[in-house]
Amino acid sequence: MLNGFLLILPIMCCIMTGWILKRAGVLNDEGGAQMGRVVFYVAAPCLIFRITLSLGSRDFDDVNFILVLYGGYLGMILCAWLSERFRRGDARRKAASVMMAVRSNNMFMGMPAVIMLWGESALEYYGRFMALSVAGFEIFSALSGLIVLHGGLKKDSLRRVLRSFSRNPVVLSIALGALWNVGVGLPLPRWLDLSLKILGDLGTGLALVTLGMKLKPGELRRDLLQVWPDVIVRLLVSPLILVLGFRFFPARPEMVKTCILVMAMPVAMNTFPMAEAMGMDGDYTARAVMVSTMLSVLTLPLVIRFLL
Repeated sequence: MLNGFLLILPIMCCIMTGWILKRAGVLNDEGGAQMGRVVFYVAAPCLIFRITLSLGSRDFDDVNFILVLYGGYLGMILCAWLSERFRRGDARRKAASVMMAVRSNNMFMGMPAVIMLWGESALEYYGRFMALSVAGFEIFSALSGLIVLHGGLKKDSLRRVLRSFSRNPVVLSIALGALWNVGVGLPLPRWLDLSLKILGDLGTGLALVTLGMKLKPGELRRDLLQVWPDVIVRLLVSPLILVLGFRFFPARPEMVKTCILVMAMPVAMNTFPMAEAMGMDGDYTARAVMVSTMLSVLTLPLVIRFLL
């Protein structure tokens, strides 16, 4: 337990740095939003694009991994839906709960956690995980939320999801990397590869500082009483589903560990604006993001201890 806590301590220190800088007036909300956009639109796509270039057909041959990952998505959605059956709430809140069940913070916290735990060499497996998971991650979460919200899928809602999907910079970076592999098949020029690496390396620190700026510890108790079922699904049930799945359908150990760690992260920060844009309960989603992020300091050491 102590070793797991010490491994995530650097992550928490970086997050708290963001919180302190905002409270001290060094950074403000607009600055945090701008840093977040740098991570989402520049650093993350550059990192994922370079990693996608290193992928080969062998990386997509692990059928067990894909089955467990996507079956796990369905299991997480089902657990969130079942928990909502026993709670009072309108369709907007239930839709938000179902949508956030699979939306782990795979970028702002997942990527730094992988680096802290296994070093930069583990980015190879993180990149493979992202390449295999991002499409399903976005589609499953959005469609499941819309089905609960509307009692089915409407053309306008589906069109909105596909439009958002086509503009996601991480998705586009994976698509461009795959097209380069298939259409060009040559290494990037050294100057371009180095430029992309420098930009990609910006992501870890900026992501954690940005995350820290959004925390509101004073509201933890009040928000926890409202969102605790969704926090349990996200932080504990989700990795447990994957652990059980990989026990029956073994896959490459490095990929299994990366998958479990990344999917044990709190609710992704961009779930809040996504929920609002789709007509779900944005305020409830924002509270779940904050509570799950703060409580992950207690759950992640347990997950890490299991993985080591």
